[in-house]
Amino acid sequence: MAAQSADQLIGREITRFVHPDSIPPMLARIAELRHEGESSAPSEAVMLRFDGTMLDVEAVSVLTTWDGGPAYQVIFRDLTAQKAAQATLRYQAALVDHVSDAIIATTTSGLVTSWNRAAEVIYRRPAADALARLVSEAVGAPLAPGDIVAAGGTAHATHRALDGSHLTIRVSAAAMDNGFVLLCSDQTAVRRAEQHFQSVVSSLEEGVIVMDRSGRPRTANPAARRILGVEADVLLRSDLGDANPFELCDDGGRPLTFSHIPILETLVSGTPISGRTVGVARSDGSRIWLSVNCRLLNPSDPDDSAVLISFSDITEQRSATERLAYQAAHDPLTGLPNRAQLVERMAQLQQGDAPPAAVLFIDLDDFKKINDSHGHETGDAVITVAAQRLRATVRDLGTVGRLGGDEFVVLLVGELTRPELDVVAGRILDALAEPIIVGGKAIHISASIGIVATDQDDRRDIAEMLRHADRAMYTAKALGRHATHYFDEPTQPTIKARTPGSDVQTQV
Repeated sequence: MAAQSADQLIGREITRFVHPDSIPPMLARIAELRHEGESSAPSEAVMLRFDGTMLDVEAVSVLTTWDGGPAYQVIFRDLTAQKAAQATLRYQAALVDHVSDAIIATTTSGLVTSWNRAAEVIYRRPAADALARLVSEAVGAPLAPGDIVAAGGTAHATHRALDGSHLTIRVSAAAMDNGFVLLCSDQTAVRRAEQHFQSVVSSLEEGVIVMDRSGRPRTANPAARRILGVEADVLLRSDLGDANPFELCDDGGRPLTFSHIPILETLVSGTPISGRTVGVARSDGSRIWLSVNCRLLNPSDPDDSAVLISFSDITEQRSATERLAYQAAHDPLTGLPNRAQLVERMAQLQQGDAPPAAVLFIDLDDFKKINDSHGHETGDAVITVAAQRLRATVRDLGTVGRLGGDEFVVLLVGELTRPELDVVAGRILDALAEPIIVGGKAIHISASIGIVATDQDDRRDIAEMLRHADRAMYTAKALGRHATHYFDEPTQPTIKARTPGSDVQTQV
């Protein structure tokens, strides 16, 4: 609240610190409280600090007693960081949607699985024609993503569009769990300009700065000023020392030390640098990502040569790559980690002195009847709610993932006793058994859970652990559903099945 001491707050009416627009709903929520200990649902409000600035908060009111009479305790949580994160996600989503470079995803064998709008424009090839085609055929030239990754992740090549025209392309490749992601930047116009010695035209697509031996810029084109967000006089007054207005970081977001600034590396060694990724914090507080190239302007006289720096803004490409990486590791319907991500996390638990873990294989009972009776749209809604409840139930105890269909896996890390595992499994069954309201109908579901617990001496591989958990889950179904079963537990010799259809009920 920007107060100098607690005395500035104590004894004042709480509405003194609440924005006028937030006071009526806050008082209304307080007035609804009837019994001691009862609390209101969390709601957003705007607070007023002592310095006059506003603060977004989440407020919860609790009815209590003070000096023998009713009183209200109001708890505020600062939402500043959350609001900033939400704004960042919206911004990144907009960048991905408007990215100007071709983004192509392939399988490990090179079959195209994703072909964005920019790829259609650059290669004059519609997505319907590119999907399931070898990427070399789709871009009209030999292309081996694995070789590009092994060579550093970047390559330049000549591709051919569907209409036969040649394209000069800068390809960036990244390996994913089930294939590769390629970012293909069309540099045909730049190369044509270079071939015709039109250096001024080529500089319009990239920022270009010429820096002397003392580290002071001598010229900077309009693109450089636009990308860096500074006026020409500010840029030309800067240098690599105290007058440097930019905070630089490497590809991993770590601050660049003075000796690792690309420009300085070329100044000292004379070695050209190509495609170095650098993060730049601009004066407006935003961070942009640049692909930086540095080379001596006159390589024949390295001791006196200035340095030519060219850079392009790859912020959109980087955001798109990060978004694709997220999509490759998560289930699109529920947002939970998918099978590949779960397997990767399980593999990490088998390395070195990993802690004990438990795998809970969860299958919704008779889920097919929901799809058959209510349609797949309702089925998807049920799956989504089930995922939310699983995540809320497990919380920080472990990881919830979706294998596909109506199958989920909960990975619990740490030394848990069987009674503790029983508690977690029981909470999961209870949470899933709560009615799910879809389109005005209450849908009741149940689940069966197979449990496999591991220790440091466990030698089972990941596939075997999942098979054992799956087998235990089917035993739980056979024992009556809405139940759990441990893989190492003996199966009862007599099995009594529940009445068909008893696991899925609806009521209006």
